[in-house]
Amino acid sequence: MDEGKIKQFIERLGFSNGKNRDMTIDEIAVIQPGLGRIMPEIGARTWKLYYAGQAENWPNALYQFKEATKLFELGAYTRPKHEDGIEEYLRDDWAPIRKAIEAEDLDAFMKAMDQAVDSANAWHEKKDKGHIRWKVPSEPPPDLDLTPRK
Repeated sequence: MDEGKIKQFIERLGFSNGKNRDMTIDEIAVIQPGLGRIMPEIGARTWKLYYAGQAENWPNALYQFKEATKLFELGAYTRPKHEDGIEEYLRDDWAPIRKAIEAEDLDAFMKAMDQAVDSANAWHEKKDKGHIRWKVPSEPPPDLDLTPRK
């Protein structure tokens, strides 16, 4: 079977979503989350990360950092046109946060967080999304006790 016939065959296949509906490969691709859906989750994780670090709850800060990183990576994967920019951001602006967490260095952590937020907003400008200007909320998230466990 040649490549064209294989592609046509696959395009006609239906895959069950478990709810009495078959979806084609193209339909599955369309519903993958874009950055408009992923970025609010990153923002929520970053909010928790910020206040966990500020409280010097380093295990929670590291957890929030890792979860936000996975979301960035998902965004890069599902939206390849942003992959290079996200990878650059993770390398240059996000990685110093992890370094500060691992060193349990509050001053370095706060500096890295400020830089990461400023850089994220600069990326919004660069990607013609300057109307999006993220900031750390003024209060810690109400759904977590960020008190460090000793």
